[in-house]
Amino acid sequence: RRRTSPAGTMPEATMVLLDTSEYARNGDYMPSRLAAQTDATTLICGAKTQQNPQNAVGVMKCAGGVQTLVTLTQDLGKIITTLHQLQPSGDADLVKSLQVAQLCLKHRQQREASLRIVAFVASPLPDTVEKAKLTRLGKKLKKNGVALDVVAVGTESIDANRERLEALVDACKSGDNGAFVAVRPTSVSLSDMLRGSAVVQGPGGASGVLDAP
Repeated sequence: RRRTSPAGTMPEATMVLLDTSEYARNGDYMPSRLAAQTDATTLICGAKTQQNPQNAVGVMKCAGGVQTLVTLTQDLGKIITTLHQLQPSGDADLVKSLQVAQLCLKHRQQREASLRIVAFVASPLPDTVEKAKLTRLGKKLKKNGVALDVVAVGTESIDANRERLEALVDACKSGDNGAFVAVRPTSVSLSDMLRGSAVVQGPGGASGVLDAP
């Protein structure tokens, strides 16, 4: 029998993917795109562990060599410590990162947990990453029971990637279990912009391009 939390929700295993490419040095989000992502990742991981104490979260970097930084854990302090050590480098590889994240979820300790990836995209995708390729990847993730949220940041990233990223999320989606969220630079922090989004709140939260209040 599967275990549930007192609220009746299934435990969830989530991998958060950060775009640590050279684009993450950009200061259009205070104090930088990378710092904004790390703050938002702390928010997301904290929300996940509060929603259900059995939830587990892990963190990966998608650039300068795709790497799992923290395997699935319930130790938020370990994640925060690791996030503060990140430095931007290289180009992001979203496709490889999603494939590796899926493998990390496959090897979770809690077999009954539902699976989710939250991917930050803060740089333009290469032309070789075509819409059809991402659609196939989304369908594969869906087949393997993985839900997907994508957070696009950076004006040039959002403009270049939006159609392809929406196709990726739509191909992976079952009902309302995934979201594409885009946040353009604003005086409001990325974390505060995401606080009411589907990425943090789940179904019923805001999605699409979020505008500052």
